[in-house]
Parts: sequence; structure tokens; C-alpha cells
Amino acid sequence: MYFVYISSGFATTIEPTIEFTTFNNMLENATEWMTDFTDIESKFSFRTSEEPEDDMCYIVPGQPETIKECNFNPDTKTFIVIHGWTVTGMFESWVPKLVTALYDREPTANVIVVDWLSRAQQHYPTSAAYTKLVGRDVAKFVNWLQGEIGYPWEKLHLLGYSLGAHVAGIAGLLTKHKVNRITGMDPAGPSFEYADAQSTLSPDDALFVDVLHTNTRGSPDRSIGIQRPVGHIDIYPNGGTFQPGCDLQNTVLMVATTGLRNMDQIVKCSHERSIHLFIDSLVNQEQESMAYHCSSKDSFNKGMCLSCRKNRCNKVGYGVKRIRTRRSSKMYMKTRDVMPFKVFHYQVKVHFFGKSKLSYTEQPMKISLYGIHGEKENIPYVMPALNTNSTVSFLLTTDADIGELLMVKLFWEKDTLISWPWWNPDTFHIRKLRIKSGETQSKIIFSAKDGEFSYLARGGEAAVFVKDKETQSSRKNQSFAGLLVAALEKEIFTNELFDNILEDLRDLSDINKANVKFSLRNPSQPDDDVCYIVRGKPETLNICDFKNTSKTFLVIHGWTVSGLFESWVEKMVAALYNREKDANVIVVDWLDTAQNHYVVAAQNTKTVGQEIGLFIDWLEESANIPLEKLHLIGYSLGAHVAGFAGSHATNKVGRITGLDPAGPDFEGAHAHGRLSPDDAHFVDVLHTFTRGSLGLSIGIKQPVGHVDIYPNGGSFQPGCNLRGALEKIASYGILALNNAIRCEHERSVHLFIDSLLNEEEAGRAYSCGSNEMFDRGMCLQCRKKRCNTVGYDISKVRKARSVKMFTKTRGTMPFRVFHYQLKINFHGEINQVSMEPALTVSLYGTNGEAEHLKLDVQEKITANKTHSFLLVTEKDIGDLLMLKFKLEESTSSLLTLLSSWWYGDSADSGVQVHKIRVRAGETQKKMVFCLKDPHMGSSAQDVVFVKCKESWSSLSKRPKLKS
Repeated sequence: MYFVYISSGFATTIEPTIEFTTFNNMLENATEWMTDFTDIESKFSFRTSEEPEDDMCYIVPGQPETIKECNFNPDTKTFIVIHGWTVTGMFESWVPKLVTALYDREPTANVIVVDWLSRAQQHYPTSAAYTKLVGRDVAKFVNWLQGEIGYPWEKLHLLGYSLGAHVAGIAGLLTKHKVNRITGMDPAGPSFEYADAQSTLSPDDALFVDVLHTNTRGSPDRSIGIQRPVGHIDIYPNGGTFQPGCDLQNTVLMVATTGLRNMDQIVKCSHERSIHLFIDSLVNQEQESMAYHCSSKDSFNKGMCLSCRKNRCNKVGYGVKRIRTRRSSKMYMKTRDVMPFKVFHYQVKVHFFGKSKLSYTEQPMKISLYGIHGEKENIPYVMPALNTNSTVSFLLTTDADIGELLMVKLFWEKDTLISWPWWNPDTFHIRKLRIKSGETQSKIIFSAKDGEFSYLARGGEAAVFVKDKETQSSRKNQSFAGLLVAALEKEIFTNELFDNILEDLRDLSDINKANVKFSLRNPSQPDDDVCYIVRGKPETLNICDFKNTSKTFLVIHGWTVSGLFESWVEKMVAALYNREKDANVIVVDWLDTAQNHYVVAAQNTKTVGQEIGLFIDWLEESANIPLEKLHLIGYSLGAHVAGFAGSHATNKVGRITGLDPAGPDFEGAHAHGRLSPDDAHFVDVLHTFTRGSLGLSIGIKQPVGHVDIYPNGGSFQPGCNLRGALEKIASYGILALNNAIRCEHERSVHLFIDSLLNEEEAGRAYSCGSNEMFDRGMCLQCRKKRCNTVGYDISKVRKARSVKMFTKTRGTMPFRVFHYQLKINFHGEINQVSMEPALTVSLYGTNGEAEHLKLDVQEKITANKTHSFLLVTEKDIGDLLMLKFKLEESTSSLLTLLSSWWYGDSADSGVQVHKIRVRAGETQKKMVFCLKDPHMGSSAQDVVFVKCKESWSSLSKRPKLKS
């Protein structure tokens, strides 16, 4: 009878017999009603920790003595608890439990329970309509309390359940100042799902509004709890529908055991779970649950949203981290069926190989996880689709912390009582499992325990996978790793040696067709493959919300030994969306091919590029996208893939950016066999790991674009420790090679990301004949497009020959530095000295100073010759005003000699310096600095040069020597 009653009640509308015109008057004139307490029907019970279930003392608006009588503490937090609809006219059992939990967490707090039972026990639509008047009562109470004792608004926290959540929202709307926080516990749905913000709980009702949705099943107008988000953060445990332990079978069993008095549990179990989740967060502080931002419940159930970047995960309940965004943040989580509710979330990604084409649906699996703290065996999971050559992602949870994972078992259950693996030969091959932990954010790769593959057959033995310390390729190629280490250290690595080592691997490159997928990432989930665009299926463009008039970026990864996307991919996606809000950022997934031996992967870059070229042609035809808005960004091998894609597309794409294109197998290759300027209307390249003395470089050394930029000469980058990397290779084998070369090689990626994020601090590169000339400061000119911006905002330059440009960088982001050329003429009469002094230089400008910069002496200092030096500063010191030189050498002979240079004492050496010319690369300003006092001090002092009026060009002639 109870269930039928509330169901019929939900279908009706608010009864028109109740007049609420006064509520609208309150919104229009918020001063007249505030001090009139005669119409308040709600009561405010001050509960204590000793007697949480009893109404021992009431605080009455308009009667200030009741504040003191109830021992209200004005110096601590105040919680106002607001119940929901009731058919008994009594407080439900959860109220004292919540009061106790609040005092358990905040022992000195004030806990006030709002009693509006007389209105809450009416027919549901009537009680729903009364929420406005009850909200007015609560607002009056809060305004009076604040005005009476000056109680701080930031200490007020309203907690409302069901209809009480909307009461809290209306109260927050009507208070003179926004209360600190409102927590809505499964706000009621009927009569509120489509109501306006003034009639329901909303983000505008408090400084922070967090909501738990636990019973939102059914159509919106019949859902017990409201389905739409109504807070700053809206958390949907178990998808927001029926909760674990609340299924009909369990509830009916409980009613049969305990009697009809618990009939309401059929509805209340899931609805009230929101309260118990909040209570759990109060009393089990060490076991706080986590929720994760996700676009949909389906994506979350695929495990695709377990990221904590940029506030994308949060604690559940009392300890939630405050986030205020323009749109509500929808978050999801799984729970246990009893307190403590916390579970541990894992994303499992597995790729199924097979000799024959297999396809199944709704296949029962059992997964066992083994960790350092324990194990969880035979976790059931039904695989929605199981197909050959497909990657499946799914969510798995454990109710205990088993620690860092060490081993995984995957078992395919038989579907009938009579089933033998030898009778059903259908078998899937699995090379790796990839598992991400939501709680720890760790990503672990598991390889087949025995051999390269584990085999999964229905009803057969479990496929076993162990933590991947060394990949199969590393075990097969330890000798290669050892030779590489020796070669790197001795700098004797040659193309011939590389070819000899990997000659046997070339036979492994028998891959008929590359498996290439196109994942359209979204700004809120840059690390998740939420939606794939499939060539030949134009409906996927709409499903993935592809914008055909916006810029489109194709991000193409390189070689990988892990079979996983590297961390830079999501950073690149996020940075692209940060710069181009309406863009399409598509990540090209060719991991299946890229995780093979390097030579195999390299030789298949053309096949992958062809697939991308076909995708571009289809995209141009289906979506009618202008190719000038298509920008391919490829890293390492991915740069050459981008080149092949551009060359195989019917029409030229707008731009290709190569981020340290791979060197081995491509250095010296014909333009058709690598990235080249012919592959797009504009090709720009960053070279960051091309150390020439290796013979073979990780990144390609030759220019392959219209503009090729070599940061720090294109060799080892600041902040990258090669020696430490080599030691890791020697200790851990080829698996560590990826990490060893990553710092230098991947710097190209981070330089490009830097240019996206730090537009105002973009670095500048300069055209130069060689790195040696650039290191002498001889190329800091911007005439005739001889300088350019590094990264995304580079100016397009198309010339017959590639333009080689150079720049210096810092060791961390932002990478920009400021370049200066110092030209010094050492002239003398008698001795033609030739020395190599060590000097430091200090620069002083209008915005600051850069002191003790080492001057890199590229050649011996010779008298009667002008020497040029490059100097860089990490900060903008403005227009230069003064220079200081300090001698680093301490030998008396050197000090004497250099002192004579600076002070013009020709009696000893005959060598003098009177002026220094300075060119600032970033501002293109040219300045002359003169010796401040030729007769001052001794050789132990700093030598000071100040700005003088003489023009730069007047110093081009050699000064007349003293007679």
C-alpha cells in the first residue's frame, strides 16, 4: 500500500489550494519579511552529542535568550540538518546517526535539526510545495542568528535530504549573504526535475554546493531523486541508480523477515544511501571514497575516466574539495553495499589478437588481481563485446586495498555445463594488459607470464600476466642494449654497427595492415579515448561532436616499448585545447604497430601514414573540412608517419610539425622515404637530440622541413642527465632506453607545448649557417625573416632550401631565454697575445639584473681582433644600462695580463679594450658600452662598462693605435 501511495503521488502536480504568492513577494522585497517571526512554523532543535536523538532544546527566532540556553557556541561550525518527506510524522532513524557522525568529526560544532514534520507528512505534492515556506523559515532563522550574535556566514553548512535538499537551496537563496556550503543528499525528483533554479537546489544558493545522487532510476518525471545536476559538484554513486544491497530481492527478503513496517525500504534503501555515504565520510576519515569526473556513466563503466588531473577526481562527502565552475561537474564512483563503502577502481585495457576472425557478445569473465597486500580473486565481469583485433577497456573494482598489483589472471567462463576447450578451438591471443589505478593514479603494464602471448579459450585455463619489468623485446636484445651503452659512452656508434645489430629484426616486419584508430579527445578528458571516428562511418563524426569548420589537429605518437600512450600525449591535447578552444584534437593510435621492435615499427611508418592519408581524404570528403585548417603533429617516428600521411593524401594539408623526427633508418633517406617539405604547405621541425658525434643520432640531424629549429644546437638539452640515463640502461636493459633518451628526445614535445601555453613568453630562433657561428652570437638578426617564433606561432617561411635556425633554452618550462651578442675588440701595439681567459659577466637593465653569467670563449683571445660572444639570460632585464666583468682565473700572470687589457696599461701587454658592442636578439636593439673609469682600481675589482652615445657602426673601423 505504501509503495502504491507514493507512486501515485509522484504523478500528480502541486495542489493549487495552497497559496505561495508571498514567496514571490519575498524575492522581490527581501527586507519586509526578515524580522517577522510570527509565521514561522518550523522548529530548530539544538541536538547534543550526548543525546543526538532527543529534542532537548529549541533555539527560537526572536528570542535571543534561547541561544544561550541551548549552549550555542558562536566560535565554531554550525550544521543545519533538514529532513525530507515522511509518512510517519516522526524523525527517521538516520537523523540521530548523522548528528552523532557530525559531532564525531567536529566535536565542538553546533548541530541544529530543522523540524518541519507537520508539513512534511502531507500528501507528497503538498509537502513538495511547502518547501518554499520551510526554506523561508530557515532563511529567517539564519538571518536572525547572524544578526543577533554576528555569526560568520563562512561557518554555516546546510545539509538537506530529499525534499530537505530543496529546502536548503531555497533558504540559501533567501539569506542576506551566501552561506558557506550546502550538501544535497539525493534531492527529490518529482515536482523539481523541470523546475526553475529559484524553486530547487542550485549552485547559486551557496558558495559551494555538493550533491549526492543515489536513486535516479526511471524517467525524469518519476525518478525518486532528481536526475539533473544541481550543484557545483554532482556525484552519482553506482551511476546514481539503485545501490548495491538495495535490489528488490534483498529488500523483499528483509520485509518478509522484519515485517511490513519496513515496506518503505523498497524506495528508501537507494534514496537514503546518499545519507549513509555522507555519514561514512564523517566516521571513516581514513577510508574516504573517491569519485571521478566523467561525461557519462557508460564511459565511466568502461574505466575511461580514472584521471585526477585538473581536479578531475575528488573525495566523496564531507571532505570533498571545493570546485566552482560555470557548469556542474558530474562525477561517478562505485561503492560496496555496506559501510565503509569505499572501493578501489581499476581501468583494465586489453587487446585481443587472433588467427581467425572471432566475435562474441555478453561473455562471462572472471578476473583475479594479486597485489603486495593481498588478492581479490574471481571478480565477475561480463564482456559486452569480444572481437578479434580489438581493444577493450572496462572498469574493475575491489572492496579491499590489495596494494601495488603484481599479477593478473583472466578466465573465460564456459557458457554451458558441457564445454571443453579442445572441442571449441576459438582462442584469443593477449600480449599485454594495461591497468590504471584510480586511487593511486599508477599505470602498470602486465605481460604474458610465459612466452610472448597468453592464450584465452572459453572454459580453458586462465591467462596469467605478470608485472612487466622487462618487455619481451628487452629480453631478446640485451646484447643490443649493452652495445648501445658502450657506443654512446665512447661515441663510436655508426650506421653500419646499428644495421648489423638489428639485421635479424628486419625479418620481423611482416605486418600486412596497420591497425590505426582515430580518437577524438575532448578538453575535459584529454587522456581518455572516449570517442573514435571511424573512416567510412560518417555518423561517428556526429557522435564524437566533430566540428567541421574548426581547426583540426592530428597528434601522432612515436615508437613505444610499453604499448601505452606516453604522458606527453594528454599534455599536448590539453595544451592544444587551451589555445584553440573550439578545435578538434584527434589522437592517432597506432600502438599495435609502434610497440614492435624499432626497425619493425620504422619500416611500417609508411603503411600507417597511408592509412592516415585515406582518413584525411575521407574526412575532407565527408565533413568538407578545409585542409588549410588541418595540422599534423608527429613525434619521433610519428613525424615521419605525418610526412607519409601528407604525401599520400590527395590534397596537401595545411601544416605538419615534426617533433624531433626519428633518425635511425631515416637519416640520409630520400625525401620520399621520410618527412620532407613536400608533404604539406608548411613543414616546421624541432630537432632536440641530434648529437653529431654519435654518427647515428636518435633524432634526425639533416633538415627535413621548410624551417628546422635546433634548440641548444639540437644536441643534449639543459636539465637532461645523459650519464644517469646511461647507467639506467646498463642496469635495466633496453627497457630503460625509452626513459634514457626521452629527456632529450621528448624535449621537442615540451617546447611545442610551452609555445601553446605560454604565448606571451614564446622563444625566438635565429637563422644561422652553423651552430658554432650561433654560439659566437653572430646570427641574432631578424632582417629578411632571419628570426622566427619557436613552436605553434611560427611564421610560415617557404624557400627553395630548408632554413636552419638555432636558439637557446632554459632547463624547465617556460623555456624562453634572452639572447645577446657581445662584440669586443682587443687591440694592442707590441705583443700579439693569445690567451683563453675564464670570465663572468653581469648585466644590469631597467627591469633587473642577471649576474655572474659565464662567458663561453669559443676561440683564443687575440690582440688586434674583434671577438664575438653569445650570452643568454633566463629573465627579461629590460634595456641594458651597465655591464660588469669579473676575472675567474686566479693566477697572477693571467690577472696581470687581463688587467692590462681592461685598464689600457700597454706597458705590459700592449692590449686594450675601450668599448663593447651589444646586440639584443629579442628587441633587436644595438648598444655601445664604454669603460666607466679607465684609471680606476686594480685587477681584483669588477670592470664596469656603461652605456655611451657612440653609434654601433662607428666602431666597425679599427681604432688608431697609440704611438
